[in-house]
Amino acid sequence: MFSTHLQPRTVITAVVSLELLLFAGLTPAQALPNDPATGQQLTLDHLSFGFIPPEDSGQPRTNRAGGRRDQLCNNSTPSPSLVLLMPPTNQGFTTAKHPTLLAYIPQTSAQTVFLKLEDEHDNYFYHTTFPLPESSGVVSFTIPDTAPELELEKYYKISLTMICNTVLDPNDPVVEGWIKRVEPDAFLSSQAGQETAFELGATYASNGIWFDALAILADLYQSEPDNPDVTSAWEELLQS
Repeated sequence: MFSTHLQPRTVITAVVSLELLLFAGLTPAQALPNDPATGQQLTLDHLSFGFIPPEDSGQPRTNRAGGRRDQLCNNSTPSPSLVLLMPPTNQGFTTAKHPTLLAYIPQTSAQTVFLKLEDEHDNYFYHTTFPLPESSGVVSFTIPDTAPELELEKYYKISLTMICNTVLDPNDPVVEGWIKRVEPDAFLSSQAGQETAFELGATYASNGIWFDALAILADLYQSEPDNPDVTSAWEELLQS
């Protein structure tokens, strides 16, 4: 029932450079990107990708980093280390049954990452391994349709581990965060069919739906990697 290896369509793809993650050298928005679905030019004057945390997000959950203290394998770049892109509370919402996750992977000697999801009682839910890209950067991974669906109103612990050698080891660098699937309210449901991808991403961000906003921006960055408006949106979302 569970796949432990990625299918070809789920291979991770580098979507953001280290410089973008660190907000270095960003320039004001100039050109307007096109919506990948319609090809129409987007109007960004009134849009904001500032993330507004939901009022009822439960108790903050800590990010447990384990394994090696430096969070790196041998022959890895010293800083930054493995990072799971999460809000400051280390928990985020999604409306997706099979959400997309993003993480920063440093330049490393590790060739594989182990991804695991568990419920709040440490019961197994899903796991897989996937190969690392050759260079550092932010990568995305969409949980495949063959995996079980996230249940509504339940938190799941995400564990991301870089496998430093050939097999998983307790000392390997690991970071953790939490994800919860929520039912979109009537407003979000109505917007999903009316807004452009960029507008919908901004709506998700302002309504506290972290993973959906991040996934939409990742797709936009892949389709418009040199567009300064998309870069500015990344900056605003990650800084907020």
